[in-house]
Amino acid sequence: MLKYLILFIFVFLVTRAVVRMLWKGFLFIRKVRASSSDKSSQPPFPSGRQIEEADYEVIESRLQNKEQDGE
Repeated sequence: MLKYLILFIFVFLVTRAVVRMLWKGFLFIRKVRASSSDKSSQPPFPSGRQIEEADYEVIESRLQNKEQDGE
């Protein structure tokens, strides 16, 4: 009886893992298709990326200033 219970739990967990992987794959495919159809309407560099690049430049300049002040 115990081995049937363990077998049932194992089959349940494997089935659940497979369903989750398939569902995530399905959502990923839908997201890729949606983004590929919207590429023509989006600029090549989203504004979020420009902000990140500006932040890196500010951080880099502050580090350089600290290095010059420390020497």
